Amino acid sequence: MQYKYLTALCLTATLGGCATVTEQPAQSLKQQNLGKAAEQLQQAVHGYTQDQAAYLKAFDDLNGDGVDDAVVLLQGQNWCGSGGCTMLIFRGLDQQKFQLVNKVTVADVPIYALSKTSQGWKNLALYSKGNGTVVLKFNGQAYPNNPSLLPKETAKFAPESFKLLIGQD
Repeated sequence: MQYKYLTALCLTATLGGCATVTEQPAQSLKQQNLGKAAEQLQQAVHGYTQDQAAYLKAFDDLNGDGVDDAVVLLQGQNWCGSGGCTMLIFRGLDQQKFQLVNKVTVADVPIYALSKTSQGWKNLALYSKGNGTVVLKFNGQAYPNNPSLLPKETAKFAPESFKLLIGQD
């Protein structure tokens, strides 16, 4: 019975042509949105650096508002030193735009988003040379600027309590 209606639709559309309607897969839409977000993030990063700095990036909803935020680890001699590289944290806004929350110096990979939060933002764990893994907690305004001043994290994280944002190549 369904075939009669489909045939009838195509027959009635024969004069104008029988068009096929296809739905875009959800994955494709998500990839398009990530592409737009990546472009907007690139503009935000280059607006901050004032150069074409290379960087590693990750998207995750750090503040629980349903919009992906971005963690960026700048690369290159202008942004990295013996202690690590500069990390930028951006708040995701409407239409895949980004606003700088703060910069963190001497940061290195791996960088994790933890499930535990401080002041509504996920805690971040990262490697700090000479210190090991440290946890950055949001204070209501920003994350700590210098992880090398934080105590080494000695607790083991359960696998379900963290997400790798930026890892080692």
